[in-house]
Amino acid sequence: MSYEPFVGIWVKAEPQHITTFIKNWEKFKELQAFCVYDLPPILPPGGLIFLHAIRENKILAWAKYVGYENVAGWYEHDAGITDSIWLRERERIWHSFAPNKLHTYDKDDFDKFWMDQMGVRGLFIMEEVTRVTPNVGWTQSMKILQVHRPLGFSYKYLTVNQVEQFLRLLNIRLKITVEGINNPKVIVTELPNM
Repeated sequence: MSYEPFVGIWVKAEPQHITTFIKNWEKFKELQAFCVYDLPPILPPGGLIFLHAIRENKILAWAKYVGYENVAGWYEHDAGITDSIWLRERERIWHSFAPNKLHTYDKDDFDKFWMDQMGVRGLFIMEEVTRVTPNVGWTQSMKILQVHRPLGFSYKYLTVNQVEQFLRLLNIRLKITVEGINNPKVIVTELPNM
């Protein structure tokens, strides 16, 4: 059996949130913080992220994984407590990353997102958020993810093989190499044009 670590994720997001991340990166070249209501994904540095727009049902962008951060508190444990941890964490995340590193520039919009999600459990940090033009839709993604029925996941881990399949579909000319086993690192190199 060969060693094939997880080196990427396929993640769902609102189309306007993905567009904001793209614009933020293009304008500021600053790390972007993606809030998740699940525990944050943990990948080797340099892993690849494919951002799938819900409702539009297609991948809008890809990015490189930098790291993650856990968020303290959770609504179900802290609801109704004045000055609860989960509200303090909302303010901490906003002041740490706003306005140019989050999915929105508007504090009221961010607060509503947090309340609708009942807080978030973590975030992952990404860079090089790049728009894609090929239309890779839900059906193609599900084949690669090997999901045969609807599931309520917000992100799905990807093996090297799955990342390479997404790269081919999106016409992204990159080669993935993984160095190390205990602390793997993903090396991404551009392939020459044919």
